[in-house]
Amino acid sequence: MKTLISAAVLFVSVMPAFATDIITIDFAESEDFGPYLTDGEGRPLYVFSTDIRATDDQLAELSCTSAECLDTWRMVITSDDPQAGEGVDASLLGTVEHNHRQIVTYDGRPLYYSASDDGSVSPQSDKLEAFGGAWELIGPDPAGTADIAAGEALFADACAQCHGRTGRGMASFPSLTGMEAADVAELLKQYRAGETIGPNSALMRPVAAALSDQDIANLSTFIAEEFP
Repeated sequence: MKTLISAAVLFVSVMPAFATDIITIDFAESEDFGPYLTDGEGRPLYVFSTDIRATDDQLAELSCTSAECLDTWRMVITSDDPQAGEGVDASLLGTVEHNHRQIVTYDGRPLYYSASDDGSVSPQSDKLEAFGGAWELIGPDPAGTADIAAGEALFADACAQCHGRTGRGMASFPSLTGMEAADVAELLKQYRAGETIGPNSALMRPVAAALSDQDIANLSTFIAEEFP
């Protein structure tokens, strides 16, 4: 398990958050939300679309650092390595250091609590737009189970006009043929996080910003299978 140092500039000296000696990450499941991560007491956990996901070459960067944001979205803190409950992938758990505290991450993404969930028996903040990005629950399998038909619809609506109906590219937009689903997904997540990757980044970022993790799983799987 890796501990990463956030590259974000730290402005907040007092950070509201739930703390525990050693936190356990579990998951719950409901008809409305499917499977989603919780802490050991059943509180739902969220991720923020504008945070930078940690990779082998990239440190995690947290973008919810203002007092106003942290009053609503509380970082999940642990004093030691987080533990995986049954059904949670321990290899995806980690921490990122922020303001001298260890924030729990899953699949490289910092985890948060929503103040709106206080006293509620079910998540209240999934797919909420606030503080410049989207907040959503994260499941124990972040890639989810891909829905090819949903990916095809997304491609037709958001991608075909630039990459072509056959995925072979148009004008300055490259061909998508032969790409692995994991590579497509990683690029979309980088665009969603606001990164500049190439000359079309200004056009790609707002498209990716509207995609959930499940959308990305659906779209990347469709592209990989439809355009081998």
